[in-house]
Amino acid sequence: MTPRTHIVFGAVSTLVVAATIAWGFVLAGTPAARREERFDEQRVRDLKTIAREIQRIVIDENNAEQNVLKEPLPKTLAEAARRARNEKLNTRDPETGEPYRYTLTGETTYELCATFSRALDRDSSVFWNHPAGEQCFTVDVLDPPPAY
Repeated sequence: MTPRTHIVFGAVSTLVVAATIAWGFVLAGTPAARREERFDEQRVRDLKTIAREIQRIVIDENNAEQNVLKEPLPKTLAEAARRARNEKLNTRDPETGEPYRYTLTGETTYELCATFSRALDRDSSVFWNHPAGEQCFTVDVLDPPPAY
């Protein structure tokens, strides 16, 4: 091989490697974007767990079909975490450490709020779809959101 052939081969090989890496980012997303997605997925998991545990705290499982509250809703997220029965509650954002916002809005309703990096719009479990930025989910313990 001539020196010119080596240079051409090296340049083509470099371009192929660079194109492969770029295509990998197109398919999988950049590491920063993937990291944001993982944090958002964790936020949704945390909110689902909180909603599920609050449901367990306040609804009488023996009379679930009658929609009877056995206890009032927790006044704070810290109280919900203390009273949780099956799962430990993550009450803080996994990225920022800021607490999720929990606000009582009625005898059987409350809001759970988190700040998301990216929008989510899935065909399943649509209750938990959200835009980028702060999103509040209104939960009614008499008509709970899907746990999946």
